[in-house]
Amino acid sequence: MKKHLYHLLVFSLLGIFAASCSDDDDAPNIQSEIVGEWRLTSWSESAPEGFEVYVEFTSAATFGLYQKVETSNYTKYTGRYSIDGSRLTGVYDDGESWGNGYDFELTNGGNTLTMTTRTEPAETSVYSRTIIPDDVRNARTSRAESSLEMRRML
Repeated sequence: MKKHLYHLLVFSLLGIFAASCSDDDDAPNIQSEIVGEWRLTSWSESAPEGFEVYVEFTSAATFGLYQKVETSNYTKYTGRYSIDGSRLTGVYDDGESWGNGYDFELTNGGNTLTMTTRTEPAETSVYSRTIIPDDVRNARTSRAESSLEMRRML
């Protein structure tokens, strides 16, 4: 009888131990209205002709930046971002950071995103919630395919 109780106790402890070891990875899960797709609608600096920028923030704390700046094609940049209160920071997949980050505010029922740099002089970018068109996603070139070093919009 003692042997059966001992085995039952061992198997119970193994079951508890196995249940406590989960397959969950520690991937961030951003719970913010910033998650979604955005189109740049205004920028505090003058924009060149044909200038277009889209950005997508995912709940997995990744972003995709599609920009057409001083070129006829979209260039895609990707990376990770984080939110601390109303501060937004990020780093591109190649390790380059966004600098000092942005202060951000969501208005218009969460459909307008205003991002202001934390540098002097401050630059302000205003984005509207949208769906990134398929032709933007499909017509892009990656940074590696681009021969020009362009200013990144984040």
